[in-house]
Amino acid sequence: MKLLAFSDVHLDSKFGWASREVARRQRQRLREGVTRAFEQARHEGAGAVLIGGDLFEHELVSPDTVDFLRRVFERSELQIFAAPGNHDYADTESPYRRIDWPDNVHIFSETRFTSRGLADGLTIWGAAHRKPADTPGFFDDGFRVEGAGTHIAVFHGEERNAAFQGQYRHAPFEGDQIGAAGFDHAVVGHSHKPADRPTWTRLGSLERLKFNEAYGSAVILEIEDGRVTRRRLDPRPPALHTLSVDLTEVENPGQARDRVREALSGLAGAARIRLIGEPDDLHLHEDDFATSSFELPDGIEQVLVDISGLTPPYDLEQIEQEPTVRGMFVQRVREDDLDPEAERLVLLAGLRALDGRDDLAVIDELRMGASETDPSIGEPA
Repeated sequence: MKLLAFSDVHLDSKFGWASREVARRQRQRLREGVTRAFEQARHEGAGAVLIGGDLFEHELVSPDTVDFLRRVFERSELQIFAAPGNHDYADTESPYRRIDWPDNVHIFSETRFTSRGLADGLTIWGAAHRKPADTPGFFDDGFRVEGAGTHIAVFHGEERNAAFQGQYRHAPFEGDQIGAAGFDHAVVGHSHKPADRPTWTRLGSLERLKFNEAYGSAVILEIEDGRVTRRRLDPRPPALHTLSVDLTEVENPGQARDRVREALSGLAGAARIRLIGEPDDLHLHEDDFATSSFELPDGIEQVLVDISGLTPPYDLEQIEQEPTVRGMFVQRVREDDLDPEAERLVLLAGLRALDGRDDLAVIDELRMGASETDPSIGEPA
């Protein structure tokens, strides 16, 4: 028996950064991701589909999206098991509880594990969120499976991390609780970053939902003679991209736009571009990349440009020798015992101010960027 599992589609997401048309296309891609997952299930010969929560956004889901899901579910002719998460929580107003779903669909609606038999010796267990936060852990009452055979769980929850002292609000669990409860394997939604553990699979979001965010794919579980094996299917290429573009030695806005356009070549969807480097005496603005002056490459629907990473090319050695206020400022800062990053930011802020620049808010952006560095942005294009 094969099972296909996926989670965290977030149908009808807002995509608040996007234009109206681009947001509509991004939402359409989410629907295409669901359709593709069911096509993969048929291609793989799966007997059932498990959905690990956050299939849609409770507050945003439209009647048209509910009709879309009903059609996809019914036409699949597969057994479908859905475990509502904290975004598609199954309260009394949820489509999960208000809509008559096709007979092949089972919604786990209890806030504790309940079961449905799928085939001889194979049982599917699931539990639901009924509110957007503060759902207790499904294992914390000492739950254990009942009966012989193979037991598979599907649920939506956050893994407890011993190094993290924060508050857990979404059905927290520990990895070893899954095997201790008697499950042969579990597929888990919530975190958008996929992970493959010995006894459970963090599915990850089916599509990339935010810039610079990890995402997963549909997963095949194959059960044979009580043994469970796992295989990830190929994900779709992402439709959201994050790039850094180095503008060092660029001399005019036209060259800057050409360099950005080159970095976007071959991509499709929307992109967030962070401009970095020390362009030669060039003061760029986001408006230099507005649609009125910047022709988007084929396949790219929208570009968001961040100029906060650009640094004017100051020759500190030369400035320090000047008999000026600038020279005295640089000399005193460099004499202080500052760490290199703090010194860079202080010098940049002061020299910009002495140059009469009125865009000093960029310093706060640089400071925050330095304290929240994201290693997944990648190397400069």
